[in-house]
Amino acid sequence: MFNLLTGCFLLSLLHAAIPNHWAPVLAVARAERWTLRRAVGVTVAAGLAHVLSTLLLGVALGLLGWKLSVRFEQFAGWVAPLLLIGLGVLYAFSGPGHTHPDPAPVAIRSRRRAVLGLAATMFLAPCLEIQTFFLAAGSHGTPALALVMATYLLVSVGAMTALVAAAYSGIRRLNLSGLARHERRVTGAVLVLVGLAGFFVHW
Repeated sequence: MFNLLTGCFLLSLLHAAIPNHWAPVLAVARAERWTLRRAVGVTVAAGLAHVLSTLLLGVALGLLGWKLSVRFEQFAGWVAPLLLIGLGVLYAFSGPGHTHPDPAPVAIRSRRRAVLGLAATMFLAPCLEIQTFFLAAGSHGTPALALVMATYLLVSVGAMTALVAAAYSGIRRLNLSGLARHERRVTGAVLVLVGLAGFFVHW
């Protein structure tokens, strides 16, 4: 279980750092001359929308993992780690591009439309890579699945909010644009490492 939480934490942090998860909020905040407090609040709202769509998929996969573990005792032992490794290899060699579509431009006609546009864009682009962790966590029961989901929620929204606050406050050295070019490789490496650890350390 520790391996799942660690992998979930790293992957959540990685995805939150990708600029198109938080840069659109920052751009709108500057264009609209929002205060830092409002920019952070909108980031939380957009981040929660993004997390919600991801968790809705995660619940379904978590229940699937629980049903599989009931029928097949070996699921948590070697099938779940094997799935992580397989998915990791696919991501690592599928190209350097980012896995989420870039957010559509938000028509800034009113504050409410800007917020709703950002939230809708984030909701329609759930993180698919994290779903394997939900599937594996489901094999350990509802408490384990809830813990992994809570980790994803807190880390993702927290990191996005921190990045917007830091960039808004004028930290110019924050350059994460290059991370998107290597996200698939880094994501694949995290998935493979967690999967390999699953063979040696009981989840």
